[in-house]
Amino acid sequence: MISIGKPYITEKGDRTELHAPVTISDDTAQRFIEVTSGLPNVSWLTTCDYPPASWSEEGSSMWFAVTADYGKYLCCERSDAFVIAFFWYAMVTGSDISFEAPISKKLYDGLTQKLIPALSGDGYGEIRLDGPTSDEPVWNENGVVCGMSCGADAMYALHIYGGSNAPDDLKITHSSYYHADYLFPYLDPPYDVDKIIEKSEQLYSRRTAEKARVIAGHQGLPLIEVWTNFDRDYYRGGLIYTGMYRFLCCTLALEHLFSAYIIASSGNGHNVQKTSLFVPTQHYEDLLCESCGTESLRYIISDHALRVDKLRKIADDPDFRKYVSVCSNDTEDGKNCGECFGCWKTMIPLDLLGKLDYFGERFDLDRYNKERSSVFEKMIRFSFRPEADAAREVVRQVLDLADETDSDAASMFIGVWDSIKNNG
Repeated sequence: MISIGKPYITEKGDRTELHAPVTISDDTAQRFIEVTSGLPNVSWLTTCDYPPASWSEEGSSMWFAVTADYGKYLCCERSDAFVIAFFWYAMVTGSDISFEAPISKKLYDGLTQKLIPALSGDGYGEIRLDGPTSDEPVWNENGVVCGMSCGADAMYALHIYGGSNAPDDLKITHSSYYHADYLFPYLDPPYDVDKIIEKSEQLYSRRTAEKARVIAGHQGLPLIEVWTNFDRDYYRGGLIYTGMYRFLCCTLALEHLFSAYIIASSGNGHNVQKTSLFVPTQHYEDLLCESCGTESLRYIISDHALRVDKLRKIADDPDFRKYVSVCSNDTEDGKNCGECFGCWKTMIPLDLLGKLDYFGERFDLDRYNKERSSVFEKMIRFSFRPEADAAREVVRQVLDLADETDSDAASMFIGVWDSIKNNG
């Protein structure tokens, strides 16, 4: 059982925090360790210091924090944010969720009638949500927010909904950065969770938030940062399985500010739709948006444009060229690493589009140009992995682009593809 107490608000220095007492039974925590330990290709830190000592010594509390000027928008009248935060945890452990403060009736209906039945199966049964509901809309300032990760999807969503062509009721009024996506790398013990999070914050989150603030400023938008102990005290990893839940719960924490959240869709989920607890949430993002709205807050998918088409439209954006961040492995000089799928799916299409030379501030182009054939091969071979649906979709798009492009890069990509297909 996962029990969520009544939310409350506290002040801590220059931040305002939304808390809720959380009790997770010992058998539920043990089940979470067992489930996460058995998942391949994902980094978790649930085998050391888990459950955290604070659960018993201080009492477990999940929190969201914002700077004090946004504190008045934190919503303590509803359990919405906390139920969404623990939804995946509850589903994979087969644990019911009880809550003291009401959740929005529309959210309750969406979860119980759509999302829970859709995700049940493969040995994971339906869970119960036990607590009061309310169909009264929560007051809000009618803000429209879009997350700013500085990646291609976020920049494209800003391009669509931040300009003069955006519908009046969906024109972005705020940009946000959620510190809810710490990536726990494979490290050797002993583990120090606080140091790992501090390092991730310094090397990735803080840098990206600074870039996001500059981009937002160029658009005349405020940037709201939200901090949370989602990972530190509860999940300890699993971003690909829980990504959308993280972003939705951070948005719901500010339910008094926002009436719409623009989802920066990857587009891949529309082409490779799957509904499972153990696929990236992008593969069922439409279902999540349909299921997790409230009487006051709706979610809008930016659109399902292909990765290549997005890059084609935003490649000339000066902010995108200067600040694009597509991986969490920044080099010492702050550039993207150039050696991961996030980098490949950006660099390779830009190369074939003849635009990559403009991104020298964000990628090591000298190394890329020397190793171009090898990079193509790595990307293609990565797409052959059983779990790499998104990579296969990107390779398909790049092959289509190569067929219509007369360039050395296009010819080389097709040549590498043919060689691998013919020779293994």
